[in-house]
Amino acid sequence: MPDLLDPSALLALLPNVLPPSCTLQTPQDAIAVLVHTIMSALSFRLVGTDDATTITSFTNNVLPDNWNVYGPGNYTYRYKHEQSSLEFVVKVSKLAARTIINAIAVEVCYMLHKHLHHSKRWSVCRAIKPLQ
Repeated sequence: MPDLLDPSALLALLPNVLPPSCTLQTPQDAIAVLVHTIMSALSFRLVGTDDATTITSFTNNVLPDNWNVYGPGNYTYRYKHEQSSLEFVVKVSKLAARTIINAIAVEVCYMLHKHLHHSKRWSVCRAIKPLQ
């Protein structure tokens, strides 16, 4: 079985996940694209490039034209994987002269959104019960 995270395999995949007319303008652009390439190599499906939009489908995991609109300071990717019901959020952020990569797996809960809309109160998704 080939190593999916071998640097040469990642570099071969990288141009295929970029929009056709994309040029990397900053080191953070390059790091963010490499992170997306790694997630794509591991069969994660891109479903969003910000915190606000609903789940979107991206053909062949190609980043949209506006993928770096908030760069070089902030990049957000949201992923799903066929072996999990969780949503995986990855953020690449520039902090002074450093670049930080944060990631978390979150439980997606549509009932929570409905509850929040009506009560304006937060609850833990796992509980799905209003706070008392």
